[in-house]
Amino acid sequence: MKMTKTNPPLGKNSSSTPTMAPNTYLKVQQVSGGDVITKNYNIQKGKYVNFQEIKRKYSENPLPILRQLVGEGKIEGNDYVALNPRRNDKHRGSFRIDIATGRFYDFATEDRGGSVIDLAMFVYNCGIVEAAQRLESLFPFLARQPFAVREIPAKKKEVDIQYIWRKSIVAEHGYLKRKKVSIGNALVNNYKGQSHLVIPLTDSIPSNRSEFTIKALQFIDEDESKRFLRSSKGLFHIASGYGKSKDVIVISEGYATARSIAESLDFLVIAAMSSGNLNNVAEKIAEQFPKAEIIIAADNDKAGRDAFTKAQKAISGKVSCTAIYPSPEFNDFNDMYRAVGAERLKKYFSILDKVNEENE
Repeated sequence: MKMTKTNPPLGKNSSSTPTMAPNTYLKVQQVSGGDVITKNYNIQKGKYVNFQEIKRKYSENPLPILRQLVGEGKIEGNDYVALNPRRNDKHRGSFRIDIATGRFYDFATEDRGGSVIDLAMFVYNCGIVEAAQRLESLFPFLARQPFAVREIPAKKKEVDIQYIWRKSIVAEHGYLKRKKVSIGNALVNNYKGQSHLVIPLTDSIPSNRSEFTIKALQFIDEDESKRFLRSSKGLFHIASGYGKSKDVIVISEGYATARSIAESLDFLVIAAMSSGNLNNVAEKIAEQFPKAEIIIAADNDKAGRDAFTKAQKAISGKVSCTAIYPSPEFNDFNDMYRAVGAERLKKYFSILDKVNEENE
């Protein structure tokens, strides 16, 4: 058996591109049946990391992984074009990722990498082993366990939120198909033959993804029944990219409504998860971002209008707060999104800007 220490370079721009700490893993080559099998072992933690398996499985379903790593982007030919998460990037175009491999290049800074693992190293500013482990944690389907691994079950009286989140993956779900939205920052958990959409809730908006802390979860089943793990009072779901500008923050009621708006607008969008929680969330956002403009994207019913009135009263004098309701024939913005599409919904919100300009 041949054993060699390895420390592969990531890219050309060493000043802004993270590199692996020395001696963190061994590349082990074994001859089996005439074939050379390469495996990688983490020396520091003793954890098996199969880099080639991660790369192979990434190629089977790359887009959800790219959205998770760098946020919403657009597809141009073979490339995924998004904002560079490591700099104050305002316009898509220079930062491009090869969808099939995860190879990336930024024409503005010359940051580059040759695989999805390199991309994770770049995004999280970490070494290669940590990047691979983060990918496996976010997307368990990327990992192949060569040995039997005993999972520590959650306590019966106190279900571990992190345990559930680690066991969830990026996947399709019937609720998403019916609502015609992508999964965004949520995941799917399959338990006892049932598929549950798992929506993470927090109490503050982080400056980047690595600072995000899960305080509670909402589960949505295939039959659209919903329930919370821990109290959701004052908590919210971030439905857009974490790095969006905090100048304008849109607060809606539910997850699907928030995702509809996030897919249509270039704003930071959060979901309060219920009309009764809108005022609590609005207060928290006003405290965290006193200079922000808050837009309440309320539902077209009495509960939605009452919720806006209550939220407006709660933050009166603290921040600018405006309400916008869907067109009268729709109950909420997801209904409108499904009927008219993202471009029409974007134009509908632009009316609000014109009204605000006229009132100034």
